[in-house]
Amino acid sequence: MAGMPRPRALPIVATIALLVLILDQASKAWARSELTPGHEVTVIPGWLWVRLASNTGATLGLGTGNNELFAVLALIIVVAIGVLAVRGKVGGVLGIVALGAVAGGAVGNLVDRVRLGYVTDFIEVHWWPTDFNLADAAIRLGVVLFLLALLRDWTRRPRRGSVDAGREG
Repeated sequence: MAGMPRPRALPIVATIALLVLILDQASKAWARSELTPGHEVTVIPGWLWVRLASNTGATLGLGTGNNELFAVLALIIVVAIGVLAVRGKVGGVLGIVALGAVAGGAVGNLVDRVRLGYVTDFIEVHWWPTDFNLADAAIRLGVVLFLLALLRDWTRRPRRGSVDAGREG
């Protein structure tokens, strides 16, 4: 099994998730208190803006109006990540970090959905199709890192055909 010993994975995933949650909620609180809906503030001209928006759907505006469904999905994802972390099959340190980021992002958006009835978005990047928040960024980055961790794990495993090939006959 590639990865950290089982007892160590879950606390690390939980710690990373907590850090993501704190940063996400703090940034959203700032956005709700400092930004005016519909007013865009330039951070980097031509590249990065902040603008307060609300979202009852998922990324790219999918599933708008299905806040409860996405809250349930977030809970399922967090439980699944917990199970993976307890089993220790998470793709090593990179996988642990990735799962912590996804869990923290899922919980960050879940907190908004339960508390506010929508997710607070406020980051707008040139060429990115929708506004997003730190939780969304953590989820996306976490998914990419987790896939890379699994791919790395998979490419390092010995192939059965190559080991068994010399034993035939």
